[in-house]
Order: sequence, then structure tokens, then C-alpha cells
Amino acid sequence: MDFNGQLYIVILIAFALYTLKLFGKFSNWNLLFLSRDKKWKLNRFYGKHFHFYNELNVKDRDRFIKRAFLLSGSINIVGRQDFKVTDDVRLFIVAAQVQLTFGFKQYFLPKFKTILIYPDAYKNKLTGNMHYGEVNPKGVIVLSWKRLVKGYMIPDDKINLGLHEMAHALMSTIIRSNDHENGLDPYLREIVKLSAKEREKINSNDHHFFRKYAGSNIFEFFAVAVEYFFEVPNEFKKELPILYDHMVKLLKQDPTSYKKK
Repeated sequence: MDFNGQLYIVILIAFALYTLKLFGKFSNWNLLFLSRDKKWKLNRFYGKHFHFYNELNVKDRDRFIKRAFLLSGSINIVGRQDFKVTDDVRLFIVAAQVQLTFGFKQYFLPKFKTILIYPDAYKNKLTGNMHYGEVNPKGVIVLSWKRLVKGYMIPDDKINLGLHEMAHALMSTIIRSNDHENGLDPYLREIVKLSAKEREKINSNDHHFFRKYAGSNIFEFFAVAVEYFFEVPNEFKKELPILYDHMVKLLKQDPTSYKKK
């Protein structure tokens, strides 16, 4: 090989290394397929279905779209009971994870790579009970499509299956692994401490800010807190300011500050 041929190979290698550095993780290569037309379609899609998305400014909406696009291509979403998983279904399902982790740099939950989606309520084979959603610590999230969609139809009813189950997945990720956003553990510990007192109040007082289900255990308390955090943040901040502040620090975002521009 002559000198020019060797130089050409060196240039190609240098360019490849630069590109890898520029795009970071390998999955970010998928952004090369996110055309302007695709972005426009995703903007319309999320703008139609998600209140949270519409509250973001232009720059943050672009970040939301990119993250959703990458997640939709990396998570194994499997339909059950003949439920058909379309591109729109995939984009809808990953939105809850994008929303919950929007303040993070590391928004992937590496352990949870599979989501099973049922058309409606389903029977859990172990308990025999009917469920709308659940999280298996081994890495599987299960959702009811009907209940998932319903959770976004009314953005302030404090019930959102997607956020609820993703909260379980996030909590499991923080507790059971080190492969998550840095600095989350201390804030989760503070939330766990605060929850003991609040759960006691919930179980003895019908008028607590959180619904009764939050008193079941710390895991359900946290999942319900996430629902309230995004759906009624101003009320949450007023009623439980200390807990709200820890949620802000844990999730690295404050929904009361989002203003569309």
C-alpha cells in the first residue's frame, strides 16, 4: 500500500473515532435516522397526547423527542393476547420513562429492557389476581394498554399507570444496582424516611393528600408520589413541601417550573 493509501486509512479511522466521541453511546447512532420530517411527526404525536410534553419549551421538546426515539428502538416491547405493537404504540409506551427521567443524563434503565403490553386488565399467573400493571425486579415491566392511555387522558387526576410502574422500575434500579444516574441514592433514602410518617398518617386519616393506596408500603408510596408530582405539582408542593423538595432533587426536575415558550 502506498503512502496515499495509508494516509486515507488513517483519516478514516480518525473520523470514525471523532464521530463515536461526538455521538457518545452506540445507540445514539440511531439519531442519524431521525429526519426533520420524522421530528415533525413526533412533535405532532406527543403534542396531541401528552400534557407534559406541551408544557416544555422548544429546546426541551426536542430533547424529549430524541430520547423517546432512542428508547423506542432499544426496548423490547411485546404484545400479549394478540395486542399489536405499532410504532405509535411504542412511542406512547416509552413516553412515561422519558418523562420520569427527563432531568437525568442517564435516562436508560438498563435492567428493564422488556415491556409486556396487554390490551386491558390481565390475570397474574402467580397470584391469580387481575392486574393493570406490575414490575418484575428481574427486568420486565407489564402494562395494560387501556389503562395506560386512560392515565394520559386526564392529566391532573393523579392516576397514571405509566408513571406509576416506571417509578417502581426506577426505584428498583436505584436500590438494586449502581447502573443509574449519579447522586440519586441519598435523596431516595430521605424520601424513604419521610414516607414512614406519611404512610402512618395515610392509614389513620381519610383526608391525607395522597390516596389510600400510598399507605400500602414504601414502594407504592413512592409510585403514587411520582404520579402526584407530575399531575398536581403545585398542590403537592403546597401540601407536602419537604417531600416535594426531595422529589425535585431526586428526579432533577421541577414540574412547577415548566413553561412552554
